[in-house]
Amino acid sequence: MLPRRPVIFFNDMESIEPLRWGIIGPGAIARKFAQDAQAVPGCVLESVAGRDAARAEAFAREGGIRRFHASPLAMAEDAAIDAVYVATPHHNHFDTAMLMLSHGKAVLVEKPITVSAAEASRLIETARINSVFLMEALWTRFLPVFDEVRRWLDDRAIGRLRMVSSGFCVRGNQDPTLRWLDPAKAGGSLLDLGVYCLSMQQFATGAAPLSTSPQAVVASTGVDELLTVAMRYPDGVLGQFTCGLAAHGDTSLTIAGEAGRIHVPHSFFSAQRATLLCGNHPREIERPFIAGGFEYQIAEVCRCIRRGAIESDKMPLRETLETMRTMDLIRSQIGLVYPWERARHVAG
Repeated sequence: MLPRRPVIFFNDMESIEPLRWGIIGPGAIARKFAQDAQAVPGCVLESVAGRDAARAEAFAREGGIRRFHASPLAMAEDAAIDAVYVATPHHNHFDTAMLMLSHGKAVLVEKPITVSAAEASRLIETARINSVFLMEALWTRFLPVFDEVRRWLDDRAIGRLRMVSSGFCVRGNQDPTLRWLDPAKAGGSLLDLGVYCLSMQQFATGAAPLSTSPQAVVASTGVDELLTVAMRYPDGVLGQFTCGLAAHGDTSLTIAGEAGRIHVPHSFFSAQRATLLCGNHPREIERPFIAGGFEYQIAEVCRCIRRGAIESDKMPLRETLETMRTMDLIRSQIGLVYPWERARHVAG
């Protein structure tokens, strides 16, 4: 059984009707979702599904999940499922999410929402046509510490914004057959790690970049194993991020203005602390998680669905699509084309 998480927050959700969730893709990220969902009142883990029915059944049994489905289609056709968390590898996100949206299921899709802006645009269009909820599961955007960072930015505590810089570099397993190095599975550091940097730069600037200038080191498999990108945003704001799977590097976030700066230290993507540095009086805040951190995005989905919203104000579909377009542009600039895209180009 998965360890129980304490239900000690979101008291405004205690008395409302349960929201029944299905999980697609019984892997490590789904296990974290299942654990943290226990901290959200009214969140019921109804079923799990995957390509391997036996694995889905084992996951359900281990996690105390009520049922399992033998296939994603079976889950899509089940009227007892209200919302679905898509936890498959991202090269499968589009097909899985489209199936669920087409059957009227609310969908939370693990980041990146798809592999390309064209796919993301089609999902968004389908969600809007069917009037069903859709959101990218970029959990960092919902962490309590960034609520405080948002207030600092809105209050212009650092003055006029001038620069945003971040990093997400780790030394991963270099086995070329693994997903993050496999071009057939949309591997590379940009989609896996750089999406966090780009999304948080958009969080800070409120805009998409006007220009991007990337430099990449390409792995033997043909995907980006190390990438740094310089960007220019409106109003004279510069951005920069480095992401990679080849080195243990910086994982902090700095938002700099003319009157000071905000610093989110090591592992900004899972941050519980941030510091406002202005003059000689730094202010540090700490916002510990109730569970493992996913509970905040899960609660956001539950709240949106219960009030009839089809997207989140904290993670708008417009911003998700802008980030996908920026990643498309960066990939084109470094010459990273996935096999099916190359085949489509040749066929065309």
